[in-house]
Amino acid sequence: MYMIRSNPHTHTDYVDGKSPARDMIKRALELGFTSLGFSEHAYQPDIEPLYGLTDPNRKRYINEILSLRREYEGRIRIWLGLEIDRMSPESGEGLDYFIGANHYLTSRNGDFAAVDGDADLLEAYVARAFDGSWDRAIERYFKDYADFVEKKPPAIIAHFDLICKSNRKRHWFKEDGALIDCGKEAMRLMIRSCRVLEVNTGGMARSGQPCPYPVQPLLAFWRELGGQVIPSSDCHRAHQLDAFFDIAPEYMRAAGFTECLALGKGDRLFETVSLM
Repeated sequence: MYMIRSNPHTHTDYVDGKSPARDMIKRALELGFTSLGFSEHAYQPDIEPLYGLTDPNRKRYINEILSLRREYEGRIRIWLGLEIDRMSPESGEGLDYFIGANHYLTSRNGDFAAVDGDADLLEAYVARAFDGSWDRAIERYFKDYADFVEKKPPAIIAHFDLICKSNRKRHWFKEDGALIDCGKEAMRLMIRSCRVLEVNTGGMARSGQPCPYPVQPLLAFWRELGGQVIPSSDCHRAHQLDAFFDIAPEYMRAAGFTECLALGKGDRLFETVSLM
């Protein structure tokens, strides 16, 4: 069975992670990883600084990751990236790659709420901005996400159906209705610009999600479209770097995938590995 020995989605204590970059690398070496990608949250001007790199911190972050890359050369391949939300003006210049994400639901007048934040605030926001219609909210979430990926193509699409996070406790909507229909439509648009979707186990480790993002019907549809997948722990704490990586290969196989991507050990960003 394939053992995952790489992670492209890794956060540090520069923003909302709990472990320094060096501790992440040390843990990766303990796990026998061959590569590790750092993807700190990019600056978001309309959001509290807690959720993105300030300009001085961006420079420090880049300098540290590049310094660690040199220090650990020959032991593990370190990649420099960012997680860029659609609300961020970050261009991605000077990086090895970036992960594209959507953490927010936005109304027509431009106000927004985090889909992975306070559930009470999100529920009140949908009641106010979408007249309580979660079908309309889901449609907007995926439409905005697809528009972003088409305009600023990332190397990897992050936690595709993050809007499910609080729903699994509040039961606002069923995950076999608008979520699937609108998610599939977004995938049809996204794949024209980015063919790589992460299978993200971070929600399982941090908030008790029952499965990785995305749900199986959407993951299987991505395969039908010819998309590729890369496992990710969306790690914020070093001890969770490989959280639920034991189930991720089977989760991808259940959707029909026979291979996945991993961050490369050399000059190529991605390499293909068999799941069989």
